[in-house]
Amino acid sequence: MGNAWRDTRNIDDLGRNMALWLEGRGTPWPGYLDTFVDDETRHLLPTLIDLNRAGFLTTNSQPGLEGRGYDGAHWRQKAYLEGVVDSRSALLGRVLRASQAAGLIVIRGTRRPSCPVPFTERNGEPVAGISVRVPRNQLPRDWHGIGRQALRELRKYGVRLTIVDPVWGRDDRLWPALAGVVR
Repeated sequence: MGNAWRDTRNIDDLGRNMALWLEGRGTPWPGYLDTFVDDETRHLLPTLIDLNRAGFLTTNSQPGLEGRGYDGAHWRQKAYLEGVVDSRSALLGRVLRASQAAGLIVIRGTRRPSCPVPFTERNGEPVAGISVRVPRNQLPRDWHGIGRQALRELRKYGVRLTIVDPVWGRDDRLWPALAGVVR
């Protein structure tokens, strides 16, 4: 039996493997440093699985939350999703249109946003956000262990999308908009 990630040939194969992993039936993706998603993300699994099966290879996400965190501090999060869509796919246009219609922030590609976009705060101080350009050599590091052809497809046709709900704590805008695109 082969290695499912090493046997991938394109972005759709990667998405199918990611969906299997999210369902608990596959191995973690090569760039992930844990064995499964965080508890706060579990309610997003049906949407994440559907997105991956449809061709939106998701790589990072969080729900919109606000309140006391594990450390007693006040945490705020914006609903956030990052991933890759094949530039040749009709899905790309549908995701962009749905995101725009829902009033979401979309950063396409790896370009630096015009100003930093924080998506997680602890006691009013940003602790995570989108502010830097992703180095070109980051892709092979994040996806070590996948098939060579799949890596070529990611480089040549993959469009990195970062989608953020601009409202802190809101969890009912981004996820329904994206679920509507793939259901």
